Amino acid sequence: MQKSKHHLYIEVLAKRILSDDMEASAIQQEFQRLEAGFFGENRLKQALSDFYFKTDHHIFYNFECMNDNGFSHQIDAILVTPLFIVIFEVKLLSGVLFYKSAQHEFYRIHNEKRENFRNPLDQVYRHQLFLEQYLRKWQITIPVYFAVVIANQHAILDESLEKFPIFHISGVPNFIENLYRNPANSNANMSLIVAKLNRLYQALPPRRSISLDRLKKGVLCRQCDYENVMNYHYGTFTCVVCGAKSRDVLFETLDHYRILISGKITNKQFREFFGIHSLQSASKILVRLGLKRHGTKKGTYYIIPEDISEWKRKRLR
Repeated sequence: MQKSKHHLYIEVLAKRILSDDMEASAIQQEFQRLEAGFFGENRLKQALSDFYFKTDHHIFYNFECMNDNGFSHQIDAILVTPLFIVIFEVKLLSGVLFYKSAQHEFYRIHNEKRENFRNPLDQVYRHQLFLEQYLRKWQITIPVYFAVVIANQHAILDESLEKFPIFHISGVPNFIENLYRNPANSNANMSLIVAKLNRLYQALPPRRSISLDRLKKGVLCRQCDYENVMNYHYGTFTCVVCGAKSRDVLFETLDHYRILISGKITNKQFREFFGIHSLQSASKILVRLGLKRHGTKKGTYYIIPEDISEWKRKRLR
């Protein structure tokens, strides 16, 4: 399961934002929320992987797209079968969960504190309406259901939620089984639906940006939790504090630059971000990396591929 571009952006930003930045704490908290959500989505994936489906099926995880009005949709999971479609919204919440349906108010009580949340039932209902609209446009008739899945087994669902499709992740198999037992009069072309959704999919960009002056520069030491800088000497980066040595960290740092700043980098930008002062050393590294090069002379820049963090086999010599 892949993380969204926004998740990746916040993950790297949490490592790179200056510790005294006014948003540093908020960034760390957002990263923790995204990680918790990703953990919950993986728990749903495990539950669905263990289920015995009675028909062919296809599951989209972390489905993203834009609607005709220019608004985004981020759907945790879409289950497609010939008989029905299910949209899942996963929440990793704790405490006692309550719902006031007349007011569309969703809240929890945790550690004797009441906290309101964006209503997940309204969130997933919005996705349902969106998908039903496109199915009509494609002239495909198939029922679309939705469910909110609570991934924290210690959460308690109040009786006010009993009449709504919200339950613990352990209830996912029973929910799907009931749909198979009571099928609607439908036998849609599943392959056509999957193909249409694949064309509709659009990875959304990060929901924020940050200026370069608010970031830690240099190659940062993983052993020191990205707090300290590593110096470059003859193809190896060495931490100035713990003494850890690495060559692979070069690729990770390039990936940081790609995610936070740009997929293009010049020799000057490379030297400034990596803390390498020698023009000759920077040029040798960029050439040995084998990155695609564009432009000439001062207009030369290099393309950082999306899979640069996986280039560890191309070690510098």
